[in-house]
Amino acid sequence: MQNWQRLYSYIHEYQNLVYDYYAKVGVAFLVTYWNINKDETVWDDDQIFGGAYERTGELTGIKFNKYLLLPVYFTDEINTAFDGSETGQNKEQETTIVFPSVYGITPYPGDIVKLEQQFMRPTNNTYPLFMVHGVEIHPNTDRRFWKLRIKVYQSKIIEDVDDQVEDIFVFFDYDKKVHTLDEATTLARMLDKNEKLRSRLKDMWDENSGFFNL
Repeated sequence: MQNWQRLYSYIHEYQNLVYDYYAKVGVAFLVTYWNINKDETVWDDDQIFGGAYERTGELTGIKFNKYLLLPVYFTDEINTAFDGSETGQNKEQETTIVFPSVYGITPYPGDIVKLEQQFMRPTNNTYPLFMVHGVEIHPNTDRRFWKLRIKVYQSKIIEDVDDQVEDIFVFFDYDKKVHTLDEATTLARMLDKNEKLRSRLKDMWDENSGFFNL
Protein backbone atom coordinates (compact mmCIF):
# COMPACT_ATOMS: atom_id res chain seq x y z
CA MET A 1 0.00 0.00 0.00
CA GLN A 2 1.28 3.45 -0.89
CA ASN A 3 2.05 5.74 2.04
CA TRP A 4 0.34 9.12 1.96
CA GLN A 5 1.82 12.20 3.56
CA ARG A 6 0.09 15.50 4.17
CA LEU A 7 1.51 18.57 2.53
CA TYR A 8 0.15 20.77 5.30
CA SER A 9 -0.16 20.24 9.03
CA TYR A 10 -3.02 22.59 9.78
CA ILE A 11 -3.02 22.22 13.54
CA HIS A 12 0.68 22.95 13.94
CA GLU A 13 0.53 25.77 11.40
CA TYR A 14 -2.29 27.39 13.35
CA GLN A 15 -0.38 27.03 16.63
CA ASN A 16 2.73 28.59 15.10
CA LEU A 17 0.70 31.38 13.52
CA VAL A 18 -1.03 32.36 16.76
CA TYR A 19 1.63 31.72 19.39
CA ASP A 20 4.85 32.40 17.47
CA TYR A 21 4.26 34.55 14.40
CA TYR A 22 1.41 36.81 15.52
CA ALA A 23 2.81 37.07 19.03
CA LYS A 24 5.95 38.60 17.53
CA VAL A 25 4.82 40.65 14.53
CA GLY A 26 1.28 41.71 15.47
CA VAL A 27 0.38 45.37 15.97
CA ALA A 28 1.86 46.19 19.38
CA PHE A 29 2.00 49.05 21.86
CA LEU A 30 5.36 49.54 23.62
CA VAL A 31 5.34 49.85 27.40
CA THR A 32 7.72 49.81 30.36
CA TYR A 33 6.96 46.86 32.63
CA TRP A 34 8.13 46.24 36.19
CA ASN A 35 7.82 42.54 37.04
CA ILE A 36 8.12 41.37 40.67
CA ASN A 37 11.39 39.50 41.23
CA LYS A 38 10.29 36.61 43.45
CA ASP A 39 13.84 35.48 44.20
CA GLU A 40 15.02 38.82 45.58
CA THR A 41 11.77 40.05 47.15
CA VAL A 42 11.53 39.86 50.95
CA TRP A 43 7.96 39.30 52.15
CA ASP A 44 6.54 39.96 55.61
CA ASP A 45 5.92 36.48 57.06
CA ASP A 46 4.86 37.75 60.47
CA GLN A 47 1.38 38.72 59.31
CA ILE A 48 -1.47 36.24 58.78
CA PHE A 49 -1.62 36.74 55.03
CA GLY A 50 2.03 37.70 54.53
CA GLY A 51 2.69 40.26 51.82
CA ALA A 52 4.59 43.52 52.14
CA TYR A 53 4.45 46.48 54.50
CA GLU A 54 4.39 48.84 51.53
CA ARG A 55 4.39 48.45 47.75
CA THR A 56 7.00 51.19 47.39
CA GLY A 57 9.09 53.14 49.84
CA GLU A 58 11.66 52.51 52.55
CA LEU A 59 9.66 49.80 54.33
CA THR A 60 9.05 47.56 51.33
CA GLY A 61 11.01 44.44 50.50
CA ILE A 62 9.65 44.13 46.95
CA LYS A 63 12.20 44.02 44.11
CA PHE A 64 11.40 44.39 40.42
CA ASN A 65 12.87 43.40 37.08
CA LYS A 66 12.38 46.28 34.66
CA TYR A 67 11.54 45.53 31.00
CA LEU A 68 11.96 48.32 28.45
CA LEU A 69 10.17 48.54 25.08
CA LEU A 70 7.97 45.53 25.88
CA PRO A 71 5.23 45.06 23.23
CA VAL A 72 1.70 44.46 24.52
CA TYR A 73 -1.44 43.80 22.50
CA PHE A 74 -5.22 44.26 22.56
CA THR A 75 -5.26 47.29 24.85
CA ASP A 76 -8.86 47.99 25.81
CA GLU A 77 -10.54 51.34 26.19
CA ILE A 78 -9.69 52.95 29.53
CA ASN A 79 -12.69 53.00 31.85
CA THR A 80 -12.79 56.05 34.11
CA ALA A 81 -14.68 56.35 37.40
CA PHE A 82 -14.55 59.07 40.06
CA ASP A 83 -14.35 58.10 43.72
CA GLY A 84 -14.78 60.49 46.63
CA SER A 85 -12.83 59.88 49.84
CA GLU A 86 -11.51 61.73 52.88
CA THR A 87 -8.47 62.83 50.91
CA GLY A 88 -10.56 64.21 48.08
CA GLN A 89 -11.78 63.04 44.70
CA ASN A 90 -9.82 60.25 42.97
CA LYS A 91 -10.05 59.39 39.30
CA GLU A 92 -9.94 55.60 38.92
CA GLN A 93 -8.88 54.34 35.49
CA GLU A 94 -8.84 50.69 34.44
CA THR A 95 -7.95 48.81 31.25
CA THR A 96 -6.50 45.48 30.07
CA ILE A 97 -3.38 44.48 28.15
CA VAL A 98 -2.18 41.17 26.67
CA PHE A 99 1.27 39.72 25.98
CA PRO A 100 2.42 36.20 24.98
CA SER A 101 4.32 33.68 27.07
CA VAL A 102 7.15 33.60 24.50
CA TYR A 103 8.61 36.62 26.31
CA GLY A 104 9.46 34.35 29.24
CA ILE A 105 7.79 36.71 31.75
CA THR A 106 5.35 35.46 34.39
CA PRO A 107 3.16 38.40 35.48
CA TYR A 108 1.93 38.83 39.07
CA PRO A 109 -0.64 41.04 40.77
CA GLY A 110 1.36 44.00 41.98
CA ASP A 111 3.43 44.38 38.80
CA ILE A 112 3.57 47.93 37.45
CA VAL A 113 3.08 49.21 33.89
CA LYS A 114 3.85 52.57 32.25
CA LEU A 115 1.84 52.85 29.05
CA GLU A 116 3.22 56.15 27.75
CA GLN A 117 6.98 56.25 27.16
CA GLN A 118 9.17 59.22 27.95
CA PHE A 119 10.98 59.02 24.60
CA MET A 120 7.58 59.29 22.86
CA ARG A 121 6.59 62.42 24.80
CA PRO A 122 9.79 63.98 26.20
CA THR A 123 8.04 67.28 26.93
CA ASN A 124 4.87 65.79 28.44
CA ASN A 125 5.54 62.64 30.47
CA THR A 126 2.79 63.18 33.01
CA TYR A 127 0.79 60.03 32.30
CA PRO A 128 0.16 57.71 35.28
CA LEU A 129 1.57 54.37 36.29
CA PHE A 130 -0.73 51.34 36.32
CA MET A 131 -0.67 48.40 38.72
CA VAL A 132 -1.68 44.85 37.78
CA HIS A 133 -4.77 43.79 39.76
CA GLY A 134 -5.73 40.64 37.88
CA VAL A 135 -4.00 37.99 35.75
CA GLU A 136 -5.84 35.64 33.38
CA ILE A 137 -4.43 32.76 31.31
CA HIS A 138 -5.59 32.23 27.72
CA PRO A 139 -5.57 29.25 27.29
CA ASN A 140 -4.34 27.07 30.14
CA THR A 141 -1.46 25.45 28.20
CA ASP A 142 2.31 25.78 28.00
CA ARG A 143 2.04 28.28 25.13
CA ARG A 144 -0.34 30.96 26.23
CA PHE A 145 -1.27 34.62 26.38
CA TRP A 146 -1.38 36.57 29.62
CA LYS A 147 -4.29 39.00 29.97
CA LEU A 148 -3.72 41.61 32.66
CA ARG A 149 -6.25 43.92 34.28
CA ILE A 150 -4.49 47.12 35.31
CA LYS A 151 -5.58 50.13 37.35
CA VAL A 152 -3.98 53.52 37.96
CA TYR A 153 -1.37 53.39 40.74
CA GLN A 154 -2.30 56.53 42.66
CA SER A 155 0.31 59.08 43.80
CA LYS A 156 3.35 57.14 42.58
CA ILE A 157 6.01 58.16 40.07
CA ILE A 158 8.68 56.26 38.14
CA GLU A 159 11.44 57.26 40.56
CA ASP A 160 9.55 55.55 43.42
CA VAL A 161 9.54 52.24 41.55
CA ASP A 162 13.03 52.47 40.01
CA ASP A 163 14.56 52.54 43.50
CA GLN A 164 13.48 48.89 43.83
CA VAL A 165 14.73 47.65 40.43
CA GLU A 166 17.06 44.64 40.62
CA ASP A 167 17.75 43.99 36.91
CA ILE A 168 16.94 45.79 33.64
CA PHE A 169 15.99 43.99 30.42
CA VAL A 170 15.14 45.18 26.90
CA PHE A 171 12.89 43.66 24.27
CA PHE A 172 15.03 43.67 21.14
CA ASP A 173 12.80 43.99 18.11
CA TYR A 174 15.32 42.54 15.64
CA ASP A 175 15.19 38.99 17.03
CA LYS A 176 11.93 39.41 19.01
CA LYS A 177 13.54 38.32 22.28
CA VAL A 178 14.21 39.77 25.72
CA HIS A 179 17.87 40.55 26.49
CA THR A 180 19.78 42.12 29.33
CA LEU A 181 20.53 45.82 28.98
CA ASP A 182 24.20 45.13 28.18
CA GLU A 183 23.31 42.52 25.55
CA ALA A 184 20.74 44.80 23.91
CA THR A 185 23.26 47.67 23.82
CA THR A 186 25.86 45.43 22.17
CA LEU A 187 23.35 44.12 19.61
CA ALA A 188 22.22 47.65 18.78
CA ARG A 189 25.82 48.73 18.15
CA MET A 190 26.42 45.68 15.94
CA LEU A 191 23.32 46.46 13.87
CA ASP A 192 24.42 50.07 13.49
CA LYS A 193 27.89 49.00 12.31
CA ASN A 194 26.42 46.44 9.91
CA GLU A 195 24.14 49.06 8.41
CA LYS A 196 27.05 51.47 7.90
CA LEU A 197 29.13 48.67 6.35
CA ARG A 198 26.26 47.71 4.05
CA SER A 199 25.90 51.32 2.90
CA ARG A 200 29.64 51.66 2.21
CA LEU A 201 29.79 48.38 0.25
CA LYS A 202 26.82 49.46 -1.81
CA ASP A 203 28.59 52.72 -2.74
CA MET A 204 31.79 50.85 -3.63
CA TRP A 205 30.09 48.36 -5.96
CA ASP A 206 30.65 48.92 -9.66
CA GLU A 207 27.84 47.40 -11.71
CA ASN A 208 29.76 47.70 -14.99
CA SER A 209 32.84 45.77 -13.91
CA GLY A 210 31.21 43.60 -11.25
CA PHE A 211 33.97 44.48 -8.76
CA PHE A 212 34.28 46.62 -5.65
CA ASN A 213 36.21 49.88 -6.04
CA LEU A 214 38.57 49.85 -3.06
